[in-house]
Amino acid sequence: MVSDVQYGRLGSNVTLVCGAALDRTSVEWRLNRRSVLPWQHRVTSDGHLVLLHADHTAEGNYSCSDDQGFLIQTTRLRLGHPPGLLNVSCRVSNHSLVLCSWVESVKTHLPAQYHASYRGNKSQVRMCVVSSPTQRQCTITDPTMWQQYHDINITETNPLGSHTTILMVKLHELLQPDPPEAVTAVGVVGYPMVLRVYWRYPASWLHDAVPFPLVFQLRYRPVGSSVWSTVESKASPLLITDALAGHAHQLQVRAQDEINPDSQWSDWSPLLQGCPWSGGAAEPTEETFPVDYNDSDTDPSTADTKSENPEDDGGSMLILLALFTGIILALASSLLVLMWVRQWRRDNVTKQELTSMVKMKSMPI
Repeated sequence: MVSDVQYGRLGSNVTLVCGAALDRTSVEWRLNRRSVLPWQHRVTSDGHLVLLHADHTAEGNYSCSDDQGFLIQTTRLRLGHPPGLLNVSCRVSNHSLVLCSWVESVKTHLPAQYHASYRGNKSQVRMCVVSSPTQRQCTITDPTMWQQYHDINITETNPLGSHTTILMVKLHELLQPDPPEAVTAVGVVGYPMVLRVYWRYPASWLHDAVPFPLVFQLRYRPVGSSVWSTVESKASPLLITDALAGHAHQLQVRAQDEINPDSQWSDWSPLLQGCPWSGGAAEPTEETFPVDYNDSDTDPSTADTKSENPEDDGGSMLILLALFTGIILALASSLLVLMWVRQWRRDNVTKQELTSMVKMKSMPI
């Protein structure tokens, strides 16, 4: 007895062979030990069973026997399709790891194995590691992020054939950190409009030996409001100073690679709810007020300074007035000199003209 697995294409005619039969005309076929075959079929003169336009109902365990009932061969039939185009997507959660996964655009219904590789526009072909031949994902470690693009090649092979899908990706544009973790918001005692928000880098971003810096974006709103307020920060914690007193607030934080402007923002962190301080303690002193170091307007090194001595202000005004008077006098003197020079030139020209006329009259005609 020979036992085998045979694969066929759905919707096609599938032929099963009873190879060891001595008298092919007396072969009897059974499906799952039943003598009735409930679809269109025919048995050829040499004992082969032909299933016409086979569909999934034709799948099962077939057996052929001679006229004495002796079992000659058993065959398990599986039907499906050859591989087709794969829908491939890649996830880049840090600078050292790329995870690509795929799904079938054509449901083959058959077991398949996958082989994956990638190549940058200026590099050799490297393996995208598939941990198991049947697993539909692969991992790229230490990719060449600075290259303009990469080609990802995924080949699917099943008993009816194989097909290769090629996807061109720009890893630096796919870079998207995971959302920040451990986001918390606490009130500040004595300040009913202040919330201090904390968070941590996502653990996946710290996978790099030297993590690249992230920039963060925080959005918040009073519970029940549809309008978000948004502020950016390069570090935790961040101080909200315009919270609505006496109301709970919803908050979320997301992150982006600070070095790569083409990268994507992470998804928002899970929605968090926090409340500003609402106790009855006395007003805090100026020294205890929390300073928002993310607000450049509060930097004392850039703050405007004013003189506290009114006498200094009066002296400055007198100096400015004296300078202004001197400038006016200088301009007036220059104007007078200019007018005198102009008049002198006119007088000199007139004298020359009179002298010429006298000379002309004294000449004999």
